[in-house]
Amino acid sequence: MSLITSHLDCPTSLSDDQLAAFKEDGYLVFENALSPEEIAEARQGLSDIVRSFAFNEEVAEYKPRSSDSSSHSGATFRSKSSECFVQLEPGYDPDPNKLDELELAVRKTMSFENEAAIFKSICSSHPRIQGVVKSLLGLSVELYQSMALVKPPTGGVEKPWHQDNAYFAIEDMNKVLGTWIALDDATVSNGCMHVLEGGHLLGPLRHHHTFDCEIVPGRIDPASATPIELKAGGILIFHGNLPHQTPANSSPNRRRALQYHYRTSDNSIISKDEYFGIFKESDGTPASCSAAVPENF
Repeated sequence: MSLITSHLDCPTSLSDDQLAAFKEDGYLVFENALSPEEIAEARQGLSDIVRSFAFNEEVAEYKPRSSDSSSHSGATFRSKSSECFVQLEPGYDPDPNKLDELELAVRKTMSFENEAAIFKSICSSHPRIQGVVKSLLGLSVELYQSMALVKPPTGGVEKPWHQDNAYFAIEDMNKVLGTWIALDDATVSNGCMHVLEGGHLLGPLRHHHTFDCEIVPGRIDPASATPIELKAGGILIFHGNLPHQTPANSSPNRRRALQYHYRTSDNSIISKDEYFGIFKESDGTPASCSAAVPENF
């Protein structure tokens, strides 16, 4: 991990050295992006979403997990009034009488930014987080995507090696970045982020569908990965083309994180077909998840 940011508190703007480190490495890491009070508020906000949505027909629609044994999609609760939804771990069947257990089986919550004041603050007005984002992208930025990523104790599933830009469709893939904020201490044993330092400079890498969308074998060397362990409240900021993954949670501790992606306001969203001509390998092969033919997805 670069000494430029290691063990430093999250600033409200980046220095020239930090900007240069991001350009070279494709990521920055800081501690204390969120205060203890903000961490507690965000944890409670995620819990409130789950407990509000779970088996509440007035608020959310329930979709059971697929009965297909090859499917890796878990059961979902989808809001009837917003884009927000909660997805559970594959293979878990929720019980309305066991909400504590159900909450521990959450895999991710999507599009949650308007579900609590703390989530809106982080993505629109938080002085440290927005200061760093605007140092990298400029003053005119927009939220592109929000995800709360959770690994339940002893078994939260792996997220394989991928580039986030492989999921997107924007005119300029260099004007997208992700922020990953730990709500629990993130360690190697509970599934912290692993990154391929400088891997964003490889450009788009071809993806294919296995149990998830991932980079095809041979494009990167996972043995050279850097694990990014963070204390709760710490933040990883990374380029949209940076290869990264998270292993399964082998610990008895839950690992929760907030992930927000941003784009510059002039970076238009385009069609998936148009994106095939942008997110492509050096020989012109479309490399995105949408371009890949599903094998078992």
